[in-house]
Amino acid sequence: MTQRRTNREDPDRGTTRALHAVDDASMHRVPPQDLEAEQSVLGAMLLSVDAIADVVGMLDAGDYYRPAHEIIHRAICDLHHDGQPADPITLTDRLTRCGDIDRAGGAAYLHTLVNAVPTAANAEYYAEIVREKAERRRLIEAGTRLAQMASAPDTDPETLRAAALAEVTELTTHRPAVLDDDTPDDETNTAAPNPLYDAQPGLRRPHRPGPTPHPDVFCGWLGETVKRLDASTEADPVAILVNLISAAGAIIGRRPHLWVGNDRHPALVWALTIGATSAGRKGSATSTARRPLAVAFPEFFGPDHTPRGLNSGEGLIEYVKDDARDDASPASLDKRLWVVESEYAVTMSRGRREGSSLPGVLRQAWDGEDLGSMVRESMKATNPHIAILGHITPLEFRSKMQDSEMAGGTYNRFLPIFCHRNLVLPESRGAEPQLIDSLAQDWRTVLNDAANVDEVQVDDDARALYRDEIYPALTDDETEGALAEFTARAAPYVQRVAMVYALCDHSDTIHLQHMHAAYRLIQYARASAAHLLGTTSANPKVDKLATAVRKAGPDGLTGADIQRLFKKDRKNERDGLVAALLDQPGYIRRQRPTAGRSTTVLAYTG
Repeated sequence: MTQRRTNREDPDRGTTRALHAVDDASMHRVPPQDLEAEQSVLGAMLLSVDAIADVVGMLDAGDYYRPAHEIIHRAICDLHHDGQPADPITLTDRLTRCGDIDRAGGAAYLHTLVNAVPTAANAEYYAEIVREKAERRRLIEAGTRLAQMASAPDTDPETLRAAALAEVTELTTHRPAVLDDDTPDDETNTAAPNPLYDAQPGLRRPHRPGPTPHPDVFCGWLGETVKRLDASTEADPVAILVNLISAAGAIIGRRPHLWVGNDRHPALVWALTIGATSAGRKGSATSTARRPLAVAFPEFFGPDHTPRGLNSGEGLIEYVKDDARDDASPASLDKRLWVVESEYAVTMSRGRREGSSLPGVLRQAWDGEDLGSMVRESMKATNPHIAILGHITPLEFRSKMQDSEMAGGTYNRFLPIFCHRNLVLPESRGAEPQLIDSLAQDWRTVLNDAANVDEVQVDDDARALYRDEIYPALTDDETEGALAEFTARAAPYVQRVAMVYALCDHSDTIHLQHMHAAYRLIQYARASAAHLLGTTSANPKVDKLATAVRKAGPDGLTGADIQRLFKKDRKNERDGLVAALLDQPGYIRRQRPTAGRSTTVLAYTG
């Protein structure tokens, strides 16, 4: 009786005891796993090439419970990718040369795997068991992380909700890494070797829940810098790349330019690096790119040229406003800025305030126009050269992009770049000083030479690629919704980015490789927006359905609503659109209560 009264007086005590009981039980419970199934999968792969093709489409190496099995799976895939047979003899040789044979259990264990498999024909069945166990482990791990966050007294509800959404998105978008040679070569996936992202012996790469850039984006000197820095950082290589492109364009200044129609485009590239707070490594990407550039141009990387805090349009103009005094300092005459905003969601919110001058000033700055304020007529800035790079989380990005005025009016001047931790380096101390000094010396020469270029030209091959392939692909009027608004400037942006690639290669002319690399980067930006907004640029009808589901709000979209939306389409075609939408993060099928039987609806949870 007394115990019951105590629990009523302190209702949290019973909950706390239950949580401790769960934690104690969890410590002694074996996670879901099936070692026999894991052995059978690997044994089948060693017996049959067809089994390898079946398994790699279903499993990631990280799906195995036993670490030795993950090592063996990766080695078999490497042999297969290299066109070599995978059997216990060749696998032993590969693991021995990589120094992994002992971690894999030894040569004798590889022969045990072959003997353990009942039949190689059932490889898919065994792989399904392994994948199901892995998914259950991920669910348990995600639930444990959320429970720990929820029980922490200093975790606010908004952070908890964001973490829950990130966990759900990670779980629902998890896909095995397809290694077949016939993988489609498109915006989000490629069969081409991609050294900065492919699994390699000795490297720990976390699962990547979003798109992967094409290897061709790492072109020329920009790409070479990223490759030389990659082993020293957990940051996403493509995030390091856009930081370099944005900062390099700012340092170069406004003299180099190209003409797109009657518009003069400076070497200004704005980007939003979008990644989860814990896994995005957005700040690491900026610091990695900044380090050699700051050694090369210490005078630029100070408060005069790299300020923080976009509070208002007037505040931005203040940094670059005209100074007509005879004794004006050189910094006041040098209008170059590289603004890095680590909390860009706050900046976006400020821009939505009534009467804010920030959106208008940002549009002028991206265009390279003179800046002025309607609030303070005396404040103006001629010949500014301002590059901006923002950090934002996927949740913040999705919520802000619901406002089409924000997406289409100002923020389509930013390239959205999805980023995710690419390596696990618990003991990294960063790049060696000798490497930084070497890179800095080359960057100093590259950007000083680039600053003296005037109009940038485009050679015939690059012009033909843009005219015949890039421009038609990026000006497709069928794309609708937030994605179309956010990527409306994709076509001219290709030429801007190509100009920076060329200038960083000591060239005053955009060549084919520069135009191609820029196109691949813009494709990746579009794929990033599609992934993060929960839509796709490949099918306008899926975009149309996504827009309708979002507009329906909490009530969702019924089957009858979908039929009215696509009256000319057959039922199987409508079902295909629904299935494609459900593959996108944030979209679910759920039951909506009614007066009678419940109704199945499509809804958006982002």
